[in-house]
Amino acid sequence: MTTTNVRLSPPPPALMRLINPVVRRVLATPMLGGRIRRQAILGFAGRRTGRRLRIPVCLHHVEGETVVFTERPWRHNLEGGAPVTVTCRGQIRHGRAVLVDATPARVGAAMRAAMDDGAGPFELGLKVTRGYDPTADDLAAIARSIIRLDLED
Repeated sequence: MTTTNVRLSPPPPALMRLINPVVRRVLATPMLGGRIRRQAILGFAGRRTGRRLRIPVCLHHVEGETVVFTERPWRHNLEGGAPVTVTCRGQIRHGRAVLVDATPARVGAAMRAAMDDGAGPFELGLKVTRGYDPTADDLAAIARSIIRLDLED
């Protein structure tokens, strides 16, 4: 297993502070947001402040579940589960999000399944050496968390 072929590569926080307001507006409009397949806005209340957070995320479908992969600190707001709203393709859905207590092997297998479903490394916050197809073991070495979304229909 060579982890130098796969590494975390999230966008810089300063860039995200500039881009996220635009992304939120685009994803909330049915005409523009309806054309974007995986991107969504995850809305929830902060666990200590109660402040409403709206985070742009990529949704992935793994083993019949809708999940988000992240290493960002906001994920801790979802420990034990929390009510959320998900704005995807201009539609707002309500549900519950849970930070999953997953082993690295489970995270790696889930990320590999997301890639097999068509997700690119960029959508997973990864940088992959050109021409290299990461294995579940490669992806297990990346520090990520899984957030499971249980959405109402």
